[in-house]
Amino acid sequence: MKKLGIATIIITSIFILMGCSSKQNATASLKVTEENKSYLEEYDKSLQVYFDQMTSIFKSFNNSLDGLYTEQYSREQFAKSMKDNIEISNTLVSDVESLDVEPELFENHQNLIALINRSHGLLLTAIDMANTEENEIDKNYLRTEYQEIKTNQASINNEWKILRKSLETSDGETPQ
Repeated sequence: MKKLGIATIIITSIFILMGCSSKQNATASLKVTEENKSYLEEYDKSLQVYFDQMTSIFKSFNNSLDGLYTEQYSREQFAKSMKDNIEISNTLVSDVESLDVEPELFENHQNLIALINRSHGLLLTAIDMANTEENEIDKNYLRTEYQEIKTNQASINNEWKILRKSLETSDGETPQ
């Protein structure tokens, strides 16, 4: 179990470093034009749906984790909640990965795929911890990883809010 946890942390760290370095400039480099406005609007709508689904999954995750801390959830109840979340998350991963995007959105979409897969990986790690009774559930790790994922989600969402304002202006210039 410890080897699995260490491997998960190392792999997650690599994804974070790869994702964060490119994520910073991906949305900022997008400029709204008449040619790309329609597919940017379409992608923005999809992105909001995906983030709503991710937020719903993480609300349940957070409530379940809080239940472990307060001892209102048993290990079995936590595992059941994670199983339900994993089924929903698996659908979300499939939906995001199957979305066909314009080349201009490739890097942005890669960042979204990495974020959604990282969140799914957290759920898999959580259920693995819950199903391995000889080890304690590492609540601190789960909480820290959750916070990092939510921070990344908020950053991407904010970048798209800025772009959305550009989509709403008639000339496509980024508002000041």
